Amino acid sequence: MSLNRRRHRLFVTRHTEYHLRADECVGVRDRETGAWYRDHAALRLHALKLPPTGHDHVWLGQRIQFWSSNTDVVTSPVVAVGRPPRECLDNYVSLARAGSISC
Repeated sequence: MSLNRRRHRLFVTRHTEYHLRADECVGVRDRETGAWYRDHAALRLHALKLPPTGHDHVWLGQRIQFWSSNTDVVTSPVVAVGRPPRECLDNYVSLARAGSISC
């Protein structure tokens, strides 16, 4: 059995892509325009419950709930799941905080 080392996952809703590193939301992108949100409420929040890596398909039709001590965010139903393209990683909020990309 091989070790699954993937840390990034992509959950797609009708209008939005949610990019996660483990259970933390590190990127949110508008599906129509392709623009990355830098002030979306889900950014830096942790998902309360997710399927195990490799079983993401069971999440179709489900909603992701992100939580912090200050706010909660619930997505619309997930319509697709997958692995984000490598070029997306350069747009994640962790790089914005580090000053590597403009906000």
